[in-house]
Amino acid sequence: MALFHRKKQVEAPEPEAEPLGLPGAPETDMSGRRSVDDHRDYLCSLVQAVPPVAVEVPRAVGLAVCEDVHAPHDVPVVTTAVIDGYALDSASTRMAGRPDAVEIQVDRRPPSPVIPGTAVRVMAGSLLPEGTDCVLPPDLLNVDGDIVLFSPVKRWAGARLAGSDYGRGEVLVRNGTILHPGIISVLASAGIDEVFVRPRPKVVIVAVRADEDQRAEIERKARANGAEDIASLDATAAAIESATRALDVNVTVVSTNTSSDSELTRLLANAGRGADLVIATSDRIVVGQQDPVPSVLPPMGGTDFARVAMEPGANQVFALIDPGLVPLIVLPVGPGPALVSFMAFVQPLLRKLSGLPPVEELKAETDRPIARHPESTTFVPVRLARVGGRPVLSRAGMGDVTHVVDLSMADAIAVVGAGDEPVPTGMPLTCWRLG
Repeated sequence: MALFHRKKQVEAPEPEAEPLGLPGAPETDMSGRRSVDDHRDYLCSLVQAVPPVAVEVPRAVGLAVCEDVHAPHDVPVVTTAVIDGYALDSASTRMAGRPDAVEIQVDRRPPSPVIPGTAVRVMAGSLLPEGTDCVLPPDLLNVDGDIVLFSPVKRWAGARLAGSDYGRGEVLVRNGTILHPGIISVLASAGIDEVFVRPRPKVVIVAVRADEDQRAEIERKARANGAEDIASLDATAAAIESATRALDVNVTVVSTNTSSDSELTRLLANAGRGADLVIATSDRIVVGQQDPVPSVLPPMGGTDFARVAMEPGANQVFALIDPGLVPLIVLPVGPGPALVSFMAFVQPLLRKLSGLPPVEELKAETDRPIARHPESTTFVPVRLARVGGRPVLSRAGMGDVTHVVDLSMADAIAVVGAGDEPVPTGMPLTCWRLG
């Protein structure tokens, strides 16, 4: 019989696995924060442009071509009339005004080729009939219906020559050009029916709403204050959906009020299937609780939790969701903070996905001093105007980006860099247009 009992072996708990981070994170300041520009550039470095696809030319408007497009033949391929009028051989007008006028009879039944010394009726865009090399306007007709000329007509007057726009093999459109109706008309006139372009990115917005208990509490207190028929709208999701649609991308919105991590994980995974970017917004505000989305992301793929030197929106979360490494960005709670992060980070991401260059920067001068934060970039709702030919900004309302009333009065958001002294009057600031 054993004198001592063997102590029961207690297995040590396995250490929790560190969440998978993303490579190449930028340097931070003494407080562990990245600059706004560094964080933006880092996120853009983690995504690639959407692969090109062949699209019918009329449907490619607003998209960027992914290769040089060459003319398969002369453009235009034939010589045509530029105006409605009368086509004739310019050689028959060489004696006009030497010293008398020359009369050209209009042939009502045009032969082919046209008889020298006669003219035939043509319409703008029609082929120049054989035997003619110019087109004259109808106001040159006299009362007898003949053309009267007091000076010679130059060859090809009133005509558009074959190959005058582009010769065969010339570049019609350069790689990266964004197509507009004018360019599309050139492609169509060259007989090009489809082009390789970057398709519009597919964006899924996952809107996390207040749960039933929160909504019931809001409605109860609202009724106590005399309000009836409370509409429970998701203000943050509405602001971000409108901002995304303004960028001409394909948008799908999925709303949820689930409090289950597993259900939220399933929803985000489904959102990532077929999407080029997932945006998570939240209108769930509970004291002492964080946004539920970031907590479920680490098991789903590489995740970047960053502090950025900006107010509001200092805490930024980004992930590449497995298995397709679909980018997902979590926006702060509230329309104002979410819009700031959208313009700072989501808009550049969408342009990268679309194969477009960064948006052209707009600067406007301050009409009065603006206070700075000593360590963080801040954002001020402003109105833009032109004074003396220069863009000038003025603060909208109280200039508080977290207040929707100030946002409603603004047409742009000014970016105010950190500093100890206020921004002086007349200093240009970068502005992001709201519309």
